[in-house]
Amino acid sequence: MSQTQPYSPPKWPLRFLRFFVKKEYLEEIEGDMEEIFYEYAEYASVKKARRMYTWEIIKLFRPILIKNLEILQQLNQLDMFKNYFKVSMRGLVKNPLNSFINVFGLSMSIGFAVFSYAFFMWTISVDQFHVHKNEVHMVTAFAERDGTMQQHGKTPQPLGDMLKHDFAQINKVCRVEDKNVVMKYEDRVHHERVRFTDPEFLEMLTFPLKWGTIGSLKDLNSIILSEDMSIKYFGEENPIGQSMVMIFEKGRSKEFKITGVAKEFPKSRTITFNFLINFENLKSATPNYNFDDWTASINSTLIQIKPSDLESIKKGMEKYKTIQNKAVGEDWAISSFGFEPLATLHIASEDIREGISRSSKTNYTSIRFMVVISFFLLVLACFNYINIAIATAAKRLKEIGIRKSIGATRRKVIVQFLSENVVITFFALIVGLILGYTFFIPGFEFLWSVNLDFRVWDPSLWMFLAAILLFTSIASGIYPSIYISRFQVVNILKGSMKFGQRNPVTKFFLGFQLAMSCIFITCSVLFKMNNTYMTERPWGYNQAETLYANVPDGAAYEELNLLMAQQPDVISISGSQHHVGKSHVPTVLHFPERELEVDRLAVDPAYFETMGIDLIDGRTFNHAEGSDRQAVVVNEQLAKSMAWTSALGEQFRIDTIQYEVIGVVKDFHSYSFTKQIRPVIFTIADKKEYKYLSLKVKSGSEISVQESLQKNWAKLFPEIPFEGGHQEDVWGFYFQTLKIYDLVWKVLAFIAVSLATLGLYGLVKLNVEGRTKEFSIRKVLGAGVKSIAGCIINQYMILFIVAIAIGSPLGFFFGRWLIEGNAYHMPVTLYPAGIAVVIIIIVLLTTISTQVWKVLKTNPVNGLKSE
Repeated sequence: MSQTQPYSPPKWPLRFLRFFVKKEYLEEIEGDMEEIFYEYAEYASVKKARRMYTWEIIKLFRPILIKNLEILQQLNQLDMFKNYFKVSMRGLVKNPLNSFINVFGLSMSIGFAVFSYAFFMWTISVDQFHVHKNEVHMVTAFAERDGTMQQHGKTPQPLGDMLKHDFAQINKVCRVEDKNVVMKYEDRVHHERVRFTDPEFLEMLTFPLKWGTIGSLKDLNSIILSEDMSIKYFGEENPIGQSMVMIFEKGRSKEFKITGVAKEFPKSRTITFNFLINFENLKSATPNYNFDDWTASINSTLIQIKPSDLESIKKGMEKYKTIQNKAVGEDWAISSFGFEPLATLHIASEDIREGISRSSKTNYTSIRFMVVISFFLLVLACFNYINIAIATAAKRLKEIGIRKSIGATRRKVIVQFLSENVVITFFALIVGLILGYTFFIPGFEFLWSVNLDFRVWDPSLWMFLAAILLFTSIASGIYPSIYISRFQVVNILKGSMKFGQRNPVTKFFLGFQLAMSCIFITCSVLFKMNNTYMTERPWGYNQAETLYANVPDGAAYEELNLLMAQQPDVISISGSQHHVGKSHVPTVLHFPERELEVDRLAVDPAYFETMGIDLIDGRTFNHAEGSDRQAVVVNEQLAKSMAWTSALGEQFRIDTIQYEVIGVVKDFHSYSFTKQIRPVIFTIADKKEYKYLSLKVKSGSEISVQESLQKNWAKLFPEIPFEGGHQEDVWGFYFQTLKIYDLVWKVLAFIAVSLATLGLYGLVKLNVEGRTKEFSIRKVLGAGVKSIAGCIINQYMILFIVAIAIGSPLGFFFGRWLIEGNAYHMPVTLYPAGIAVVIIIIVLLTTISTQVWKVLKTNPVNGLKSE
């Protein structure tokens, strides 16, 4: 019949039928089902007939028709598994110490694994909430600097408009420029970061509004706030219709009407905003702003295109490269333009200079470390379980013998022990989930001030937990179950079965645990010592007795300078356009043989004395007005980069102006120890361009002078909030980061040592209990503390020596590899490895001494009575 029909039954239900039905029934059932299909098709649609055909086949999945049912019947013995569950629960209650060692070890490692999962999901979800993430691209520029190709996020101001005009394939274009302003609402005044952008910004990027409409950004007088800024200025009330004043600089401000408030941003993102206003407002913010100036750049240019059109856009970018290079000259000439999709921009941002997206590349590196550490912690916990399971099996020999004597096969014994292990692992999984949810994840969020947005009811989490349960259950239970199931009934019942005390596998597992503990302790000690070293490392200038303030302009500097000069605790004052740790301007120096990009700071002659930057050769700037306009002071790094024997008198060109080196200062760290010291030049600053006031104060007067500085500021500039403080604070979160890393390694070392200690304690305890009669005989014969301790320690001495001999060098080399990835670090010696060895030895001796003391306290008469 089917051969004459233009339609046929669906194929996958038929394949399923052939998979599970017994061969003796298959041909008859297959024919009947085909007839049923065509009968359905005669009075119903073919689509409905196929659905009914599929359903009828599914209903045939019955025990009587399934192949190899005898295997399923053996596995489906619920009463047997209920018995295994009862035995497992009784074992947990009967042996609380062993249960604690197993559950604690597994739960700690599983808790860390849950945290690693949360961090992984948070990292891979970065910026993936944007609907057009694969269509929106950030335009970048590639330029060769100092012999290397660098990628820049800044682009020429006119590029966006020209791209939109020249390419029909481009759906939307958005320009982005960020500026620091002062925001004022009633009596609340704060320094803020505002984003000038085109209305397409909220169409290309997915930031839905809580109140208002995204189209309001087209209005030059409208402003859209983030939810955080709305709460900061207006609390929980709806601020739509309220007005705020934006002060761009002294004497230049504009009032904006609030027309939108964004919803809370997703937790995993790298691009955000505080305030959005129309890009055209740059005309109000910056005098003589020219949108057609190819020598000026903006923070970012975004375009939205179909991925298939990207290649055609790339081919047409040569025109803009020519225009750009002609406008800026050789200093800032680019090699090509590039395009980074929004979906992966957070990873590429690591290598993009001055981009609008934060980099999450280091998070992916952290994930790799977390995966390795989670795996090793799980392995350590599984080894604990294996050792304890093998050692405690001696107490269950009669049970195993009786089970085998009444017909239990080796496979059933294996299933029994694996089932019991699943119960224990399940309890550890629940405790581990609680630890991850209440300790590891909140601790990380508190330390790093982030929100991993972890949800317990995430389906993928439970799939991950199921995989962890399967892995830990099999990894920790398979060897003990196979090992124990090999025992012969005759040997068990005769009492000649002895094992576990000298099992080489348990010793290998314990040795692995001790070696891993040694590695973690070495790394922890090394990081602790390095953090201390970095905390005490000189910055290259006197940051401890220096204060600074960010002033609006040169006139404001003069006013504040007059008041602060009257303070008796102020030793010196200086003004500058840039400030160490706060700002600089990249500058290209032209030498006859090469070009070099440096950090340029424009300062006054007193800046070096005020900041405590040491002069090592030549002189600094003259105090005479108008002098040294073409003179520069350089740092040691610049002299090294140019391989100068003496830097004094060396000349180079910046744009068309020739400069001469008059002095060399000692190298100093501008931002933090994570960055290499770069070549730096100092030039004389124009007083009208001063942006910073710096103060050198008497030691111990920093707090009082800062209070005076803030009071004078409030008196002079009541509408502008104070921005400045102690120079030691310019690196912000850096030293806190060092403390966090130090704490992380301490926690990991504690977990590893705890697992090894508990494993050792449990193994030694069971070993001693198994030798009760032996030790009782020794005591009766006059054995003392030294003899008893020697009997116990000798059994593990070689193991300890080998574990330390392997773990200590590995910890040293691994720690050195980690620490040498930093730009600056302490000299790495064997001292941390030595401390780790001492700690391990103390832990081992303390653990074993508890059992030695227990043996010594035991009455030998009671020991001789034991069976």
